[in-house]
Amino acid sequence: MMKRFVCVLLVMIGGFSAFADEEIELYTYLYNAAVNPMDKLGVLRLVVESEPSGAGEFYASALNQLVTTEMNWQTATDREIADELAIQLSTLVGKEEVSSAAGDLWRVVETFSNPLVKAEAVMALGRMRASDFLPHVIQILNDLNLEPGNDPITAEKIAYGAILSLEKYQAQEGYLPVFFASIGWYSDRIKDTAKKSLTVILSDPTEPLTEVIHSPAYDYQAKLDALRTMEASNGSAEVKADFAVAAYTEGWLAATSITRERMLLNITRKYAMEMIQRYKTENAAVYPLLDRSYKSGTDWEERLGAVSTLGALATPEAARQLSNYLQLFNTGLQRGTITTNDERMVREVISALGATGQSAGRVALNTVLALDWTNAVKIRAREALGKLR
Repeated sequence: MMKRFVCVLLVMIGGFSAFADEEIELYTYLYNAAVNPMDKLGVLRLVVESEPSGAGEFYASALNQLVTTEMNWQTATDREIADELAIQLSTLVGKEEVSSAAGDLWRVVETFSNPLVKAEAVMALGRMRASDFLPHVIQILNDLNLEPGNDPITAEKIAYGAILSLEKYQAQEGYLPVFFASIGWYSDRIKDTAKKSLTVILSDPTEPLTEVIHSPAYDYQAKLDALRTMEASNGSAEVKADFAVAAYTEGWLAATSITRERMLLNITRKYAMEMIQRYKTENAAVYPLLDRSYKSGTDWEERLGAVSTLGALATPEAARQLSNYLQLFNTGLQRGTITTNDERMVREVISALGATGQSAGRVALNTVLALDWTNAVKIRAREALGKLR
């Protein structure tokens, strides 16, 4: 039956191929006349192959017919074909950017149960940037981000479509839903897709990610992930440095007695310092933060990170701060209160002072040479003095 139908189509179309308007009219007539869903699919495939003028409107009309009159197909085979028609028509109206079909695409999302159909319709909305339905797509992904429900595999298929849809929209409102998908419960494949989409949606995600950093609505893990995401973004060095200072500030403002949360805050502060070392900053707010990490950091790495960051900043203020630390150690040596760990830190402070190249470190370094420090410490002090301007 299907073969006979297709043969008839080819004969009829052959007589009209020279006339574009008549050709698409014939396709439309044949599609509407076909009562067998398989025959409708056959007509659609012929249209796709021949690419006649006006195909976009044909696809939109066929999609409208599908969601308004053909949802009552009852057999399992017919429903499978309806799914196939919905997928293909969604793809085609999206590719053709037939904006008039946006409402019908949303009806596909609402009425079809097959997650692949839903995903394709959602992606098509993104391709045509149907602004009226952007909030709907955002809501889909926000809801899925919260929990997988009873069928995580189905949820992932729909989430995948929503992520790629928001990538196509390239709207700032879609950034955070995709960000939370990138750190959510999904498999690595979905999370990796979301991470790649983030750089397409916004080249500079400062505004939405700053909301995550400052808002009490988000937990410490999300704030750390926001910092890492900013690092991976296409933002400028200055933007990344400013964001790192903001995250560093939050890392010290927050207070918690929960061990895991304290650990996350510690990691956030250390990661922020690494970014500040890479990108530098002229923000004076960083110096009291570094001082606090040096004096009150929760582990050796954080204290050392503060010293290294001051050395990397290489400003007069950084040199003065390091000099103060070194002079306190010099005083401690005279009082006999220096420990093995203190001497380890002295060597790091001296190296950082040399890295600044600032003359503000000269007095403290010369004091080291005048005192009874070990040879290893004095050698490092001489090396640092040789780097000062």
